[in-house]
Amino acid sequence: MRITKPSWLHHDADKKTQTAIFSVDFDASGERLATGGMDNKVRLWSTHAMITNEEPKLLATLAAHSGAVMCVRFAHGQRRRQLATGADDMVVLIWEQDTSTDYSDLGAGSLSGGNEIWRPVRRLTGHASDVCDIAWSPGNRFLASCGLDNRVLIWDMHTYERVAELTAHSQFVKGVTFDPAGKYLATQSDDKTMRVWRTSDWAEHATISAPFMDNIFSTYFRRPSWSPDGDCVAAANAANGRVPVAAIVQRTTGWPTDLSFVGHHAAIEVVRFNPRVFSSNGTTASVCAAAGQDRGVSIWLTSQPVPIAASTGLFTGSVFDLAWHSPENLEGDDPVVARLAACSFDGTVALLEFTQSELGKPIPVADQGALLAAHGCTRPVKNAHTLSELYASDNDSAEYGVEDGSRHPQPIAETVEQMRLEAQHQESREARISQAIETVVAAPSEPASQAVAESKPAEESPPKPQEAETKQQTEPQAMPVPVRTKDGRKRVAPVFIRPLGRASSSTPNTTAVKGQVKVSTGQPPAADPPRVLLDQPLWIESRVLTTQQNASKQNSEDDNQTDAVASVSSLSTQSIAHAQAAAMPRVQLAIPQVVAQLESHDNPAISVAAYNQQEQRVRLTCMQNSWTAHLGGSACIAVAASNKVAAAGMADGSVHWFDSSSGARLAPPLMAEAPAVVLRCTAQYCLWLNAVGQLTVFDTDAMRAVIEQTSIAPLLYSTDKAPALTGVQLTETGACAVQLSNGQAFAFDQRLRLWLRIADPYTFEGSDFSIHPHTKPIGTSGNFKAYARTATAGSKLEAIQESALLQHHRTISDKEQKTLPRSVRGSVTLEHLEHQLLAAAAIDSHSDIERFVDLLAQRLAQAGDTKRTAYWLSMLLGPPLANGLTPESTSWTACLGTLPKRKLLQQRVLPALSTNRHLQSLVTEYSSTLSSLLQ
Repeated sequence: MRITKPSWLHHDADKKTQTAIFSVDFDASGERLATGGMDNKVRLWSTHAMITNEEPKLLATLAAHSGAVMCVRFAHGQRRRQLATGADDMVVLIWEQDTSTDYSDLGAGSLSGGNEIWRPVRRLTGHASDVCDIAWSPGNRFLASCGLDNRVLIWDMHTYERVAELTAHSQFVKGVTFDPAGKYLATQSDDKTMRVWRTSDWAEHATISAPFMDNIFSTYFRRPSWSPDGDCVAAANAANGRVPVAAIVQRTTGWPTDLSFVGHHAAIEVVRFNPRVFSSNGTTASVCAAAGQDRGVSIWLTSQPVPIAASTGLFTGSVFDLAWHSPENLEGDDPVVARLAACSFDGTVALLEFTQSELGKPIPVADQGALLAAHGCTRPVKNAHTLSELYASDNDSAEYGVEDGSRHPQPIAETVEQMRLEAQHQESREARISQAIETVVAAPSEPASQAVAESKPAEESPPKPQEAETKQQTEPQAMPVPVRTKDGRKRVAPVFIRPLGRASSSTPNTTAVKGQVKVSTGQPPAADPPRVLLDQPLWIESRVLTTQQNASKQNSEDDNQTDAVASVSSLSTQSIAHAQAAAMPRVQLAIPQVVAQLESHDNPAISVAAYNQQEQRVRLTCMQNSWTAHLGGSACIAVAASNKVAAAGMADGSVHWFDSSSGARLAPPLMAEAPAVVLRCTAQYCLWLNAVGQLTVFDTDAMRAVIEQTSIAPLLYSTDKAPALTGVQLTETGACAVQLSNGQAFAFDQRLRLWLRIADPYTFEGSDFSIHPHTKPIGTSGNFKAYARTATAGSKLEAIQESALLQHHRTISDKEQKTLPRSVRGSVTLEHLEHQLLAAAAIDSHSDIERFVDLLAQRLAQAGDTKRTAYWLSMLLGPPLANGLTPESTSWTACLGTLPKRKLLQQRVLPALSTNRHLQSLVTEYSSTLSSLLQ
């Protein structure tokens, strides 16, 4: 045995004090030795320089941790050099060597930190205290980390996501090691147990406590190690009575602990097996080193009861970590077959070399693989020729997220901010997944009929345009009567006819019907309801006619002007003339028939019923809050209620408001130009849509109109028959949406004072997120069920869009469904997501805004479109000014809907964009600017 202890290998705190070294590890080639110390740095040293004292000695200095580095571990294999480091800053960093720049020709000492460049490519967060130990699984698929938060975290190193959290330990977890066969993980804790976990499902397989019950020693670490043949695992800080030992836990039934390494005089901090199996005199054995607080190192063969070598007085402080490497090529008569590195609290590192005559000859790697195969190893180990082939993954050269190698490799993270954003994206993604799982688990199992508003199958489909025209021609029509107004102009007075689309009846229908409204005999097509609970489905036929008031002469006006309007029994000539004077297109909507009983369905927690009695008396009752109001003068045709306001719409055009909890009247009757066809209440907001197509939304708390008498005429223009009204929605923030039978939906923008089309079944055909009907008419079979499941549960926007399609009865053939080339589909999908985000903002649906911000950011990251990404970043951050970006600018709205843009940028967009490192310079710039603005 040869011992080398280079004096130049140390960690310095501010170049004044030599600090403790907590961990060491060799890379797969054995050319580098990594050390982690109390100075918060990781240093890479040349193993050749340690043996020959030649330059260069220091290869690299890695400084990204903000706390003492407690553990360093290289990944298995040589093709992809990765290093994992854990520190008491609660973070695990993954480093990769940057081989794109070669500094070796500059000579030793040209760079104070070394000649190699290593960059942190991933920041794994999740621990709540110091990270004590980490271990790579065989194949590099998983990384296990443990710490003083009593937890073991398992990371998938293909996706860098946390896949398991092991919480059975009740005290600090100070050591982890993987079974070389890949079936188990062993962990050691201050709770005086070693636990063995299955890697198949991360369930606990066994608990070993016997060797630790007599232990009275306290240690910095409890670092175990699994033997290279998989037969046993060595445990640190065990005790036999009051004698410190390293326990050997055998891989047999019951996991017996009869064997131990005995000889140390103080607690053992670490044990470490050599990765090779050796053969000497026909006997195979594994080689294990143990070290601890007695400041010595002992070397053991599993075939012998006593150590083959021991070194005492090698250090002046406790030994914290050990690392082995065995050269692949053996040269000379008595070649060096193994090297052992040991680090100490005194800040020094020793290198111990062992020859073939001392340990034996390493058995062929293929034979070692056969030993692992006997324990159920599924990796192709029997044909391995090197340790890299034995332990490394089949595709360990695959880049992150691109297993098939079809895409360009990700660049290396250039800044700590980039790594922080990547970690933030991972944490937020895990949080959302956990929240979704909790929601699904906690959700009560209800019948589908209780979860959504059911609609009975229609007995007949809507009449075709030709049928409707024929039906109208066969019915008697009263001729319009020309009259003169006060200024002498001639006008056409309205003719009072029955509501559109109903059979003529002279007596009102008094059948008791549950529902908000009873409308025309033309029923909407039967279909399955959307996944999100919306207001009751409608089918209100409409008609749009325009007026011409720009004629300069009375005669031309008399000859050419016609103005047919909706005919309702309670509509006055004066109101019609007033509406005509506004020179707006006229809308006629079918008015609900008078029924004996109406019930509100806006809020399942509260229901208000209206009972039409004799002599034009109406009784309004709230069963939940036990109040009753009496109305007179006209029949009630619409009723709605929320937790704050209840409303009743009367046939004479008046609307009555009441406090939902007490029944107190909120205002005198409000008079509209025509009776309310639709009435909605949500929170403190009340919406009504009258028979001439005027929509109004009131804030009953502030007693003001949020949307004031806005006509829906622009929504109803059509090349043939005007579409029917199939739904009107009111959100908790006072936003409204209107759905039509042609599959379109519209929302009113209160800033632009215009309608926005938020749904159209044909605009974004071919998008990955398009909502498209099936080949049969929706509602003719169960086709819509499968289609409706494509929307995210809880999505108000997609529920509105699906509900519009639900009533859309146009048949779409396969030929009409577009199949776009992949490049075009990507562009259409991006445009569609932008539309969905802005549509969600129009109805102020917070869940939809957050969802489509996430999806848009992900697509922008995938596309790598710098200009488009920069636009959205600047739109969310704010307008640029001469002295930077400032929140005081008045030319920029600070919210999407009512969600702050900068909050979305900080918490969702920047972390998602950080997944594409080609955008990291742009992302880092905006992240830094945002941080300065939020300070």
